Amino acid sequence: MRNCPALIIIGLLCISSLWVAACVPASGGIVVKDAFARASPTGAETGGAFATIINNGQAADRLVTASSPAAKTVELHETVDENGVMKMVHHPEGWEIAAGGTLELKPGGKHIMLIGLTAPLEAGKKIQVTLNFEKAGAQTIDVPVQAMSGM
Repeated sequence: MRNCPALIIIGLLCISSLWVAACVPASGGIVVKDAFARASPTGAETGGAFATIINNGQAADRLVTASSPAAKTVELHETVDENGVMKMVHHPEGWEIAAGGTLELKPGGKHIMLIGLTAPLEAGKKIQVTLNFEKAGAQTIDVPVQAMSGM
């Protein structure tokens, strides 16, 4: 009976560690939110998908690739201003997301480029995109397609 307080403490630690494990996303702490794609104009062969990716993990991770049945090829791209000329740059190395950090995929910046669309991206519909992380593995998300604003 002398060890009873120690056993109670160990039991509480075990229960609390199980609770913490249940609260952390199974994908290694990666959370994807606010995903969307832009509707494609008639005849367009490319499109873009965007999201906010949060790394709640204890270590850095890297978005290394993406794929989607909505396109023949999916690449990680960034729009950059090079001497006053906007260019699209392919990032085959992906992007690191620091522990506790956020990666913003947004129009006019880093984004998921959908090349060779298998069908037009229609407003109101959804497409599936699989994001592949170096440590967290694959995470498939449903991405709502929004109408192009300002067009």
